[in-house]
Amino acid sequence: MNLAKKSHAMMHITHLCYLAILVLMVITTLPPFLSLTTSIAPVLGVKLLPLLIVLPGLLLNKLRTYIWLCFIILFYFTQAVVESFLSLGANIDLAITLLSVVLFLAAMLHVKWERELGRSL
Repeated sequence: MNLAKKSHAMMHITHLCYLAILVLMVITTLPPFLSLTTSIAPVLGVKLLPLLIVLPGLLLNKLRTYIWLCFIILFYFTQAVVESFLSLGANIDLAITLLSVVLFLAAMLHVKWERELGRSL
């Protein structure tokens, strides 16, 4: 498989993981996961806003945005790992952890291979 195809595949994997993490952030904000007195809108805003900030750059396939996404996803990874330990390995927390690792690796490989193909940041 040549470098351009591998880079394109990593871009698609990044987008799929990004979308899956967005969906899981919404799911974990639903009432079964929050206390009854918690307002859903502010929690949803705090969970989604950092991810949604990079959405335009991802859609335009800007390499610098993929790098920023890697920095942002580290916060989600850290939170998911802590929640996994606190919940004794709940499936949704493990899924967020796995998706954040795959997203990080795919985004970094995409940037690396695009740079090798001569694309600038």
